[in-house]
Amino acid sequence: MKTLLIILPIALVSVAAGWIAAMSMHDAALAMKPAAGERKVLFYQSPMHPWVKSDKPGQCTVCGMALVPVYDGGKSFDTAAADIVMLPQGSPNVVGVKTGEVKRQKLVRTLRVAGLIEGDDSKNRVLSAYTQGRIDRLYVNYEGAEVKEGQPLASFFSRPLLAAASEYRLSLKQGGAVLAAASNRLMQFGLTPGQIASIPDRKEDDIHFELSSPVTGTVIKRHVYEGQSVMEGERLFEFAVFSTMWFQFVAYEQDLPFIALDQKVVITVPALPGRTFAATVKFINPNLDDMTRSARVRVEVDNADRLLRRKLYAHATVALEAPEVLAVPRSAVLWPGRSPRVFVEKEGGAYQHRSLQLGRAGDDAWEVLNGLREGERVVTSGNMLIDGQAQLNNNMTPPADEPVMLANEAVKHYLDAVAVLTDALAGDNLKAYLAAVKKLPAAPAELPVKARLGAAASDLLAARKAFLPFSQEVSALALPLRSQMPELKVLHCPMTGDLWPGAPSNARWIQFSAALRNPYWGKDMLDCGAEVKE
Repeated sequence: MKTLLIILPIALVSVAAGWIAAMSMHDAALAMKPAAGERKVLFYQSPMHPWVKSDKPGQCTVCGMALVPVYDGGKSFDTAAADIVMLPQGSPNVVGVKTGEVKRQKLVRTLRVAGLIEGDDSKNRVLSAYTQGRIDRLYVNYEGAEVKEGQPLASFFSRPLLAAASEYRLSLKQGGAVLAAASNRLMQFGLTPGQIASIPDRKEDDIHFELSSPVTGTVIKRHVYEGQSVMEGERLFEFAVFSTMWFQFVAYEQDLPFIALDQKVVITVPALPGRTFAATVKFINPNLDDMTRSARVRVEVDNADRLLRRKLYAHATVALEAPEVLAVPRSAVLWPGRSPRVFVEKEGGAYQHRSLQLGRAGDDAWEVLNGLREGERVVTSGNMLIDGQAQLNNNMTPPADEPVMLANEAVKHYLDAVAVLTDALAGDNLKAYLAAVKKLPAAPAELPVKARLGAAASDLLAARKAFLPFSQEVSALALPLRSQMPELKVLHCPMTGDLWPGAPSNARWIQFSAALRNPYWGKDMLDCGAEVKE
């Protein structure tokens, strides 16, 4: 009887345990079985580390992120797909991931340039002495005088010219070939047909002839004074016609495919605030400069009101436009090393790494030569986050010959110190520059700068001569860092070739400030320059 009393409770407990276990299995089966209208869950997968999978909800064993369900009929990405990065459903909105479409469009690029206003060199004229003589009187005796064609400039005494005039008087009686020869001789001495015709009416004691202007324009050089004797061929006056002016600027090799003759240019001049001048490109030098890889472009500007003067500094914008091409938004392109790449949006919060071959760069888009198809969508915002996760996943290892340069704290600290040097020279502050040179830290391993700065400079010119090669090297190393440091700017000035003999044109510098501050010209031309678009 006692044995029966002991066995009965044990049996009841076993039955209850079995019932509970069966119900638990039933509930689990119901959990995996989709309700009416719901999709079936196949398994759960880590969005950041897709090799982590489970048959039930949980957390990623690598990063701790919640596993997301992969449904029947949906798409999961195998770990073998090394170019895939996954984000959990809904997370693109959280981290600010935005996408843009790859499409065919006109490639527009706004080129901002600087240069000088010059006279139309093709219309310049020189008045030289046709024969020996003496300038006895000047009617125009200063540079800048406006003259008209045929206007008297000087009174000229010349014995050979007087002798030729006497021969002409005598030939009038003979006529024919003798008269024609005498007339031609006077024309060779620079007399106009009207002056030749008036010779018979000249007084016997009139020993002077007037030298007249050959053009309507401006006297830009006067080489003679009253009483000065001159020889045949000696320069007397130089003239320029300023009704049309030239604006010349330097175009880099990568911009030349966009520039064409008769292209519209809008010019502004600091000396004439509020005024703009519309002009057109008239000449593109076919020869590139070996050092700067650039060509000089000439623009003709109408100057009927004479507002533009020679040697005025000017800015211009050139709206460059290419025919329709397959293009990707510029913000979508990342530049690790020298290989551009994007992330292409796939299904279920997945993004595929894609290497590109790019063509020309526009203001807002890159021309795509290879790597993308029309209609695909690429990540334009949040791609740095996806790229960082891809690096953590070891999904993308750059080739050995293309090291990735990272904008770490040491790099940022060094570039900040270089920017202080730049700002000191832009402000013409030699004392601040020398102090900043002493505080310049050693270049980090990520920025192998070889150029060195001397801690002593007697004046600003010496400081700028030492700074230029150093700045050129730093600028070249900083170019690929701009995608990681949006505030970093690399700029160039097309006028640096005029700083000192042998100075290179289009020298570069870095800065973090928004306003352009030229360290090579300082306050003389503080805003001369443009951002490098490479």
